[in-house]
Amino acid sequence: EEHRFQFVESIVGCPYAGYNGKTVDTWQATFENYNPSADWRKVPFVDMISDTYPAYRAIINGTEDVVAQALAKLFRIAIMQRVTDSYGPIPYTQVMASKTESLEVAYDTQEEVYTAMFTELDDVIASLQDNLSLPSDAFGRYDGVYSGNISQWLKFANSLKLRMAMRLTYVPEMKEEARRIAEEAVTAGVITQNADNAFLKVEENRAAMVFNNWNDQRVGGDIISYMNGYKDPRREKMFTTVKVTDQETWMEVDGYAGIRIGIDVRTKDEMIGAYSKPIITSTSPYMWMNAAEITFLRAEGALWGWNMGGEAKDLYNQAIALSFEQYGVTGADTYTANTTDMPQAYDDPQYEYTDYEGPRSTITIAWEEGDNYFERNLERIITQKWIANFPLGVEAWSEYRRTGYPHLLPVIKNKSGGAIDTDHMIRRLWYPPIEYSENLSNIKLATGMLGGPDNGGTRLWWDKKPYANP
Repeated sequence: EEHRFQFVESIVGCPYAGYNGKTVDTWQATFENYNPSADWRKVPFVDMISDTYPAYRAIINGTEDVVAQALAKLFRIAIMQRVTDSYGPIPYTQVMASKTESLEVAYDTQEEVYTAMFTELDDVIASLQDNLSLPSDAFGRYDGVYSGNISQWLKFANSLKLRMAMRLTYVPEMKEEARRIAEEAVTAGVITQNADNAFLKVEENRAAMVFNNWNDQRVGGDIISYMNGYKDPRREKMFTTVKVTDQETWMEVDGYAGIRIGIDVRTKDEMIGAYSKPIITSTSPYMWMNAAEITFLRAEGALWGWNMGGEAKDLYNQAIALSFEQYGVTGADTYTANTTDMPQAYDDPQYEYTDYEGPRSTITIAWEEGDNYFERNLERIITQKWIANFPLGVEAWSEYRRTGYPHLLPVIKNKSGGAIDTDHMIRRLWYPPIEYSENLSNIKLATGMLGGPDNGGTRLWWDKKPYANP
């Protein structure tokens, strides 16, 4: 649904990940500028939770079909992981414990949410494993992702388990548990080929309206700067080109150009023709997860010394090759061997927001051998995963907060009133005001779980890596 997509991904996760920037001149209170209005703040929290549970409750209470229940539990985990990774503590274990439809229940800490999710995910995996012989037509007509193929859902579940395990790598007391869970997921079987990518096929991709009809956003300057610097051949499959020749007020551009995140837009009509937009149509599927991401996660695990079914360098190169294959472009071997190209400094077609300090990063593409290059190779993995994961904004923003990579441009207009450090970027979303008016006792307890104020500067439970120098 176009507004759900916009309020969760394209105006929240994607700007925070350097993927999208706004073009609307009438938007003054925005997530992008760290000052969203009360009605905007309601959607990613209240609407996502309240829209999920009626359907979930109906399946859990309305059928004894083990596979139907397993898939419902899997989807709840996938949805609520995005919510907890955006906010921290959320209502989770007590929602179904309530005998009513009320969502005014106690919150769990983020650690409790993750612990419950891992337990439930293991139950899901066991149920799917026990039903691999179920014919695809049992659920095929309800399934727009895998057409009822249970073995593919099993790989998706294990891959989600790996994604979640990697989120814990910088929580000191969870490091060994993260390793155990990650190795378990890989051993059980994760997504390794593009044939198993999770893409939701729909009759009409209404998210395309955001970019093609409304023209509310354009591709961010961060990802364009990285991919331009790398001369990345995937650009032609991912973004449109622009041609700007009015050199009196604009820089000449003939190619890919990105918009700076967090600006005050002058006029929308002026902006939409000057910056690239994602290549998306009404027939495009929605990407949920791809083989490239999962292979990059394995590469990172191998970099930490975990058993991921391969060496870190090999998995890193495989992941890039998988992304190239997904987009139908050639040249992955040449790309992964590139030792010289690095991200470009950001050039703004309207001059105003050019980054004159130079590139945000000097990371090149080719792997560097040796333990001394651990951090540089980690940056490579996360940067290339960030490119391959476009446009999964919430996931990319989460990984940016976890690892500090890729290095992103700070927002131009930080309107948080000092609550958020521009150099460190936003770390979480604020709870919506409606929670304080309709669920006061529980939200008071929840904010006490945060370890800081209910604002965008407070770090989540898994957000533990020390800040690098800006």
